[in-house]
Amino acid sequence: MKIKFLKTMFLLVFTSSMLTSCVGDDDYVIPTVFDYYFNEGFTTSPIGSGSNEVAIALEGWVNYNATATRLWHARAFSNNNYAEFSSFYSATGTNDAAWLITPAIDLTTTSGEMLSFLTKTRFANGYPLTAFISTDYDGTTAGIATATWTPISFTAPTTDDVFVSSGNIDLSGYNSDNVRIAFKYTGSRAGVTTTLQLDNIKISKN
Repeated sequence: MKIKFLKTMFLLVFTSSMLTSCVGDDDYVIPTVFDYYFNEGFTTSPIGSGSNEVAIALEGWVNYNATATRLWHARAFSNNNYAEFSSFYSATGTNDAAWLITPAIDLTTTSGEMLSFLTKTRFANGYPLTAFISTDYDGTTAGIATATWTPISFTAPTTDDVFVSSGNIDLSGYNSDNVRIAFKYTGSRAGVTTTLQLDNIKISKN
């Protein structure tokens, strides 16, 4: 009995050591968890459907069309909210310069900031979105025309119906308490009518 017991214990120890040795160091690596200083996914925006468009009216945001009346609005699909604009539904003979601008963001107490967001196109006949950053915008609709807007380069979708990440955009050079990110849709009923969806606007920090 004693011999059987010792054999059993030996096998258990041997098996345990073999299983442990098969686990590599990578299996214990803890994935990076980002701390988001700014994070907007439009989850609290009332949504519309069909021809019923509910304009985005989040606190501190500016939603303005400089050349017409239609605004960025919130939609949802598969329980995911996002911002959307398309000139397809605009009046004939009008042009759209639709701005969606974040609240003022204070980057004076953070470092290594990175901006990212998602965009998706539908029924594309041209890419309508440009993105900008400003540190002197005063938050008024009149101030859009007089503020300094620096274009932001980002990765855009090349095919329809797939959300694509902008990539990580370095904002570490902006040491201001009035950083604004703007998204501008430019189109017209007779020109570019691409449906543009925008989601998950995030700024990570160290």
